[in-house]
Amino acid sequence: MITAHHSGPQLIGETVTVSYVADPSVGHGRFRLENHEAVAVTASVESGWLELGGHRQPLAGITVFDLDQDRMVNPASFRIDAEATVTFMLGFPKVAYDSRFGASSAVGLRLSVNGAELQALSPIVFERRIPRN
Repeated sequence: MITAHHSGPQLIGETVTVSYVADPSVGHGRFRLENHEAVAVTASVESGWLELGGHRQPLAGITVFDLDQDRMVNPASFRIDAEATVTFMLGFPKVAYDSRFGASSAVGLRLSVNGAELQALSPIVFERRIPRN
């Protein structure tokens, strides 16, 4: 029997739910970077984009917020300790989006981790709330 062993860092996109009454918009994606190495690694954001209903839109003004440490980190260079996982939000200026029924949307991220390129999508789910009077 062969068991798959993941070596090296892995980037995983997590689902973000946007709850809204009117005028939905998206302003972040959520990602998890798992470092399976015995040494610390350095990551840098290469690019971020928004996929809305099949259209890809590059993102500018990207920020990285480390959810575990509850602090902003430098998108150009942040460290992940050996055998550690960092969960973070990739933030950007809010983009209004009329999520048509069935249209998929996601935040994409390309990272460079110690020279290796990793890419993942954070799916965005829009949930419309009905206001109570």
